Amino acid sequence: MIVCIAVVGHQNNPLYIQSFTEADDALKLHHIVHCSLDVVDERVNNPKKSGPMLNETFLGLLYPTENYKVYGYLTNTKVKFILVTTDLDVRDAELLTAL
Repeated sequence: MIVCIAVVGHQNNPLYIQSFTEADDALKLHHIVHCSLDVVDERVNNPKKSGPMLNETFLGLLYPTENYKVYGYLTNTKVKFILVTTDLDVRDAELLTAL
C-alpha cells in the first residue's frame, strides 16, 4: 500500500508531498523522503557504483526501513518522484506501472 508520494524539484525542493496515513506519521514520512534524496543524488553522481545508468529513469529501491520501502523515479529534467510503500515484497515491474 502506498503511504506517501512526493514530487521533488531539481534543486531538491519539495513540489508536492502527500501522505495517506494518520497525521502523526506524516512528519516521519517527510523525513524518510528527505533521506532518500541523498541516495538519489549518490546514484546520479556515481552511476557505475550503484547500478542504474544515467539513461535509466527508474531508480528502484532507494531506502528500505523497518516498516517502509522507498522507490524513486528521475525525469530527464531532474524532477524526482519518490514513492513510500508498506508492501515489503513489491516487484519493480509493479512500481513502474504506478509511477
